Amino acid sequence: MHGAIQMHSTILLIGLFATIPITATAEDVSDTPEGAKSTSKNRGIKETLISATDVDFFRFDVSKDRDYPERDASGNITVTLSQKAPPGANPLVGWQLDLYSEKNFATPLYTATLPETSLETQFEQGLSLGRYYYKVSSVGSGGFPTKEYTIQGSWEESTQYEKPPNDNTGAATAIRANEAYYGNLSSPSDIDVYRLTLQAPDSVTITLSQEMPNSDSTIGWQLRLLSPSLLQQEIVNVPSTTLKGTMQVNLEVGMHYIFVQALPPSDEEEETQAPVGRKYQVIANAPNAPVPPENCEFIFTYAQNPVTQHWAMFPTLCDVPPNWVSQTTLPELFEVCPSRYATYTFPDQNTDGIGMLKVPYLDLTDGLGNQLLVRIEMQQEEIQQTPEGIPLYRFQLLPEKLKLIRVLKEAPVEESPAPETP
Repeated sequence: MHGAIQMHSTILLIGLFATIPITATAEDVSDTPEGAKSTSKNRGIKETLISATDVDFFRFDVSKDRDYPERDASGNITVTLSQKAPPGANPLVGWQLDLYSEKNFATPLYTATLPETSLETQFEQGLSLGRYYYKVSSVGSGGFPTKEYTIQGSWEESTQYEKPPNDNTGAATAIRANEAYYGNLSSPSDIDVYRLTLQAPDSVTITLSQEMPNSDSTIGWQLRLLSPSLLQQEIVNVPSTTLKGTMQVNLEVGMHYIFVQALPPSDEEEETQAPVGRKYQVIANAPNAPVPPENCEFIFTYAQNPVTQHWAMFPTLCDVPPNWVSQTTLPELFEVCPSRYATYTFPDQNTDGIGMLKVPYLDLTDGLGNQLLVRIEMQQEEIQQTPEGIPLYRFQLLPEKLKLIRVLKEAPVEESPAPETP
């Protein structure tokens, strides 16, 4: 009798658990960026909206290289929003996916929608270093999608993509002459701005192109050039029915700005129809632009960080990180780090009465014949005077402050003579 009662109780418990909705046992994803669920650039996400007002936030980072923090680790992400078959029958029900930068939650970098009647949609977006968020919500007035959705990211590290937000000259994506860069307009009002720096006057040909034209001539891109070398902007319209549009201009030394935006409507009453999500390529060909050398000679090169806009000095052009705009002349009105000159700090209270000499770049040949470029720091030991009363400074090299920057030339390896045969 006791066993029967126990079995009956077990059946009741199983029935009770069977009536509990599955979504009630799962933890809902945060509705705010502050509590966003962590993911990565390449990780897949599977979740479900639990109501028409439910919102899911996920975050991921595009991080710098710990071993080489100055390296440009930006790139391009391809995002796929999908559901499992079979699709639904109501086109008014679906998901909306917004991609945000943590710097701006007012305007998404990209918005994609997936109705229940479709299996998947895909978009791509260039991203610089920083934190980004996916926001998933319900779209349409006919209810909300109850099926599971999937977000899958695919990351490509590359310096050849736009780095939004780049909608003004202050945030323009830095590009090099004679190299192709890629971008896409994420909305009808989106503007992509690129910054080209020339080290010598040049006849520059700027081309915007696409791979697959379509049949609608009312949408497309407008290519604009803003330059101190021109009295007015140069403008070329590129309808989506054409493969490319080109402008050729004579430009002086300095910074020049290339704008890519939606083709303006032919009628003032019409709304702009941008080729949203369609990838374009932009390239500025300049015959006089310096070609990267095959041999890296010790020549001071100045380059600007495209993210922070700070200028830095490098011993050779080969040391300049990819996508940094470089020049051999000292930039005007900008502080450069580190200084190319040796600096001396007089002994005072701040230095504990010890003078310090810092040499940022020193060409050194070691005992084996290797030519090295090093950075050294020396501590003043004493001050002597010549019979004429001229002060003489003596400095001691601090081994812990000796840093190898690069090997300029390796010493030839001498082959050992072969042992004599007895």
